Amino acid sequence: MYEPKLKKRRSGLPIISHAEIDNHVEAYLKDYKPSLLTVPQTVDIEEFAEYYLDLTLDYVFLSHCGLILGRMIFQNEEWVPIYSPAEKRATYLCAERGTLLIDNTLLDDYKEYRFRSTIGHECGHWIFHSKYFTYADHHIRQGIIQTDNITGCKKIDIDGGVESTTKKKLITDIDWLEHQAKYFSASILMPKTPFINAATELIENANICEVELVNTLSDIFQVSPISVNIRLLQLRIADDIRDKMDHKDNSMVKALFE
Repeated sequence: MYEPKLKKRRSGLPIISHAEIDNHVEAYLKDYKPSLLTVPQTVDIEEFAEYYLDLTLDYVFLSHCGLILGRMIFQNEEWVPIYSPAEKRATYLCAERGTLLIDNTLLDDYKEYRFRSTIGHECGHWIFHSKYFTYADHHIRQGIIQTDNITGCKKIDIDGGVESTTKKKLITDIDWLEHQAKYFSASILMPKTPFINAATELIENANICEVELVNTLSDIFQVSPISVNIRLLQLRIADDIRDKMDHKDNSMVKALFE
């Protein structure tokens, strides 16, 4: 299995750029299933989590209102607060290291995009932050962060597949942890090389408007149209694509009068 080499802060927090995350993702996919980098297609993120990363997926109610969507277990054994609808109260679940907990509300069909983004997000935590949350690192970092305070990843951490349209200040370790996991989720669900190739091919070979382009990419990679738009901006190709589409439209109009 591919193992990324990461620079880290004294606290154990990885120091990693967006470009480096994209590179690590493509290295993982090359090792896992190389065709994912050559043919634009949907990444089976459940299979990647279970059979490549060897994680155990478990489905529970992580809160009473669906606020918390996912949680990754890093300790050898951890008592996790969950919600019991039958008893209408909070209780605890004993989970082992490598368990990826997913909120049951995500099993609704219309939440498939959020379901996939949540798994991708938690995989990002496992890959980049596993050592950060081990007991050894936790004891070394006494007073810096308490793992008991990490209650899980919320909607605000996951929705959109990457980052919000407004730039958020990243100050604390937790800010950075969630930011890195969010970017990883977008990167693995929409890998850079096939994503750019798919967008370019659609523009060059089809008479397609911007909305149709976004919706087609959404279907190919099975992510929300919002995630596609953010990914286009994130990879700094949104303006290039608009320029190409405008040039193509102008060429078509010119041809009508020749």
